[in-house]
Amino acid sequence: MSRILSEHDIVLLLKLAPECDTLVCGKSETAFRSILPPVANHYAKDADDFAARLNRLTEEEFISLIELIRIGKEGIGCLPTECAEVLIEQAMRRADAEAANELYALYELGNQCQ
Repeated sequence: MSRILSEHDIVLLLKLAPECDTLVCGKSETAFRSILPPVANHYAKDADDFAARLNRLTEEEFISLIELIRIGKEGIGCLPTECAEVLIEQAMRRADAEAANELYALYELGNQCQ
């Protein structure tokens, strides 16, 4: 899942992590290629903070993020387990059981960070 973030992606990233002042990972010095992993791994303090950040998204924005995951443009494989659980729980509540089950299956596939 190597991609260049679109304008829409950047808007979502900055809504989730307004303190993000660069689109480059400080550790690897590469451009961010996704939205959720940088938020979970670089900005959220813990799972509760990650949940609060996801709650900043409108329902439409959240569903669009789920769609990016479904079509393989957004990865969740390198989310910390507790953040993946938050995402799946919110998908169950904000989308539907099918979306939550699909996210769970994708996470369980064990995709590595890319």
